[in-house]
Amino acid sequence: MNKKWLNVLASEIETRHGKEVSDRIFGDIDAVENSQESISVWFKNFTSGMDRLNDKDFLISMMESNCPCGGNWTKEGEIIKDFFDNSKTYEEFAGMFDKWQHSMWKGAEDILELRGNVLYLIKRPMNNKDSGKCGMGCHCELARKTDNYISDIFCYCCTVGHTGRPFRHAFGKDIIIRFVDSIVVGGKACTMAVHLPALYK
Repeated sequence: MNKKWLNVLASEIETRHGKEVSDRIFGDIDAVENSQESISVWFKNFTSGMDRLNDKDFLISMMESNCPCGGNWTKEGEIIKDFFDNSKTYEEFAGMFDKWQHSMWKGAEDILELRGNVLYLIKRPMNNKDSGKCGMGCHCELARKTDNYISDIFCYCCTVGHTGRPFRHAFGKDIIIRFVDSIVVGGKACTMAVHLPALYK
């Protein structure tokens, strides 16, 4: 459980909504034990507290921009842009990207679906032994321990934030990247969609 990251989120909510609201949502982060049961109880309070704020656009932006997962997004973005610039069709680009990700993440690569100029990235469910009832298969170390389904707010961290970041480096911050579905909201898989720019050939 990345408590340093959670304290960053708590600080952002405190700045916007005040300390009382932040404390109500996050509680005592340091008191949460590293067990499935303790994290699941805390996570339910955290996510339902964000829902009650009724400030979804801000919360989505906060989750997307504060993803704690590592990665060389600049380099990956350059690779993606190079594939795109050297492709004559979206199908060709998707094929190049798919081959590259298979060589990089063997067994953990996303499943790709191309529909027109929209590239859907579907995360393969993980085989998690320490999962809650509703988090089984989720890639997120925190969310996979949940026993309760949640809204989609939290999932912008992993989908649009982490997985989408190389595409922002490749195509610019205004590229449309959408959260589509996730395991912890009750879906079968975690899915995001990247609206690829026009191919100028």
